[in-house]
Amino acid sequence: MMRILIIVTFALAALWGGYWVVGRMAVEKQGVAFLEQLSDNGWQVGYESLETHGFPSRFDTIVTGLDLTDPSGTYGWQTPIFQILALSYQPHKIIAVWPEDQRLMIAGRTISVSSERLRASASVTLGTAPALDTVTAEVGAVALQSDAGWAASSDRGLLALRPASDTHQTYDAYFDTHGLVLPLELRERLDPAGSMPAAINLAKFDSTLTFDRPLDTAALAGSGPILTTMGYRDVRLVWGDMVLAMSGNLDIDADGQLSGKLQLAVTGWDQMVSLGVNAGLIHPADEATWRSVGASLAQGANTVDVPLTVDRGQVWLGMFPIASLPAF
Repeated sequence: MMRILIIVTFALAALWGGYWVVGRMAVEKQGVAFLEQLSDNGWQVGYESLETHGFPSRFDTIVTGLDLTDPSGTYGWQTPIFQILALSYQPHKIIAVWPEDQRLMIAGRTISVSSERLRASASVTLGTAPALDTVTAEVGAVALQSDAGWAASSDRGLLALRPASDTHQTYDAYFDTHGLVLPLELRERLDPAGSMPAAINLAKFDSTLTFDRPLDTAALAGSGPILTTMGYRDVRLVWGDMVLAMSGNLDIDADGQLSGKLQLAVTGWDQMVSLGVNAGLIHPADEATWRSVGASLAQGANTVDVPLTVDRGQVWLGMFPIASLPAF
């Protein structure tokens, strides 16, 4: 009996070892194939090495010297190392690990990113074209430094995404960040008197996003899915005593124009008007009108709660146009 058990144990170990070797080769092949697919679709792709380790229980893929630029040359990402970790018996569930320092390129500018514990867990569906299933990303302190001279930071952040339908075209999306410090030039423009705190207490985005096609590997390697609908459950900005809360639904047409209904609640609406004027969203000549309308809606309170209509980018308060939104 002991001999049989030993033989079975060695046989199972050999089978598992063979599985791991085949799996490692498949993981590396898929990683290289994905990067090649990006290159075939016009991306500029560079990397030093792509290797998978972790025998016998893990598939830990490490890419070094990764340098990506999108086909338009507008966006790019450079990182000395990027890790994708998975259990060997659940390769469709991964953990992504970013380094403390990396660089982003946006419209010809380079942004250096320093972060603490930037991690994400994600799962994809099983099949020939895996689709994104769930994502949760967390980060501690983050600091951004642009070669244009500005800097920004935040204390911590959270991002979560999960499918709201079986088609993997509609997702529940959540994001929040705490202790957000905007670039100094922008803060001075919005609040020249320095009456607001340096850090925004909370910025939250709780919504539903619908795309024109599934978020699968084929779509991500190509031109990318197009966002068609944004449903806002709770979009909230807390900055000192000022609170901006929004809910509603917006559709995006073929021209990128937004249309739909929104419900807006503002606590500290007088401060919001000042910020709108300073940001250039409200013409100084219209400031008195905005304050008069705000006082009428607030009825002596510090909060206004109003319904808004958006029609092809034009925002209406009742019969009055109050703002224009850029094409999405």
